[in-house]
Amino acid sequence: MTPSMLMDQLQEYLREITQDKFLGPLRLRPNIYKVDLPARATPDYDPNLPVMTDLPPTTADTTLPDERDERWPFILIVYSDSEDNEDGYRTATIALTFGCEGRGADGYMDVLHLMEHVRASFLRDTWEGWPFRLSLPLSMGFYDDQADPYWLGYMSTTWEVPSYEQEVWKHGF
Repeated sequence: MTPSMLMDQLQEYLREITQDKFLGPLRLRPNIYKVDLPARATPDYDPNLPVMTDLPPTTADTTLPDERDERWPFILIVYSDSEDNEDGYRTATIALTFGCEGRGADGYMDVLHLMEHVRASFLRDTWEGWPFRLSLPLSMGFYDDQADPYWLGYMSTTWEVPSYEQEVWKHGF
């Protein structure tokens, strides 16, 4: 088993346990991403409109209009590191970043609610047939700098992952 397989399983698991969670002012389900947020969608434009080249561009011509960022709310799954031990398994550290949109306490509470829901699910449930097991401690919190209305929290998890058994070669090869 590899950390990328763990990330795939976590993505599927998080989608399942958050399918009934609706967050932010628009009550949206969280998106579940691996490694990084995808590029933001660009606004539509009409390529058939005439281009005025004789006028200098102004700030209004080059600035995109304010639109909702379709990537929010989200949970981001990021592999941090792993370590093999003498007991025949390895531990992998997976960081989760939680993001919700909302003004003031509403956005803060949405992130806290989402983190607590995931934490409780990790501690209470496991999937049948999972080769991975959560190890304690499980830590979570909020980042120090927040840009209202976008709120971010984090969770650090450590997972026991099956490792490889060494094979003995016969005749030295």
